[in-house]
Amino acid sequence: MRKFITAAAASLIIATAAPAMARDTAPSASTQSDEVSAPKADTKRYCVATKTTGSRLAKKLCKTRAEWMSDDNFDPLAPER
Repeated sequence: MRKFITAAAASLIIATAAPAMARDTAPSASTQSDEVSAPKADTKRYCVATKTTGSRLAKKLCKTRAEWMSDDNFDPLAPER
């Protein structure tokens, strides 16, 4: 019985101490306002699914429009032919 009470007490101590040990990693309000005011670059990503021979799963490749144009000379917004 004594081991049970000791184990229960230890688990309660650990359960209440865990939130106290967690750190708040969110940036402060002043840091967030600086990030919002800065102009954002075109970060929208376009994903293309490619089929691989011998696989039932399509592989998905995501890049920004600028990356598609510079790497593969492919415009993801152009209509399919």
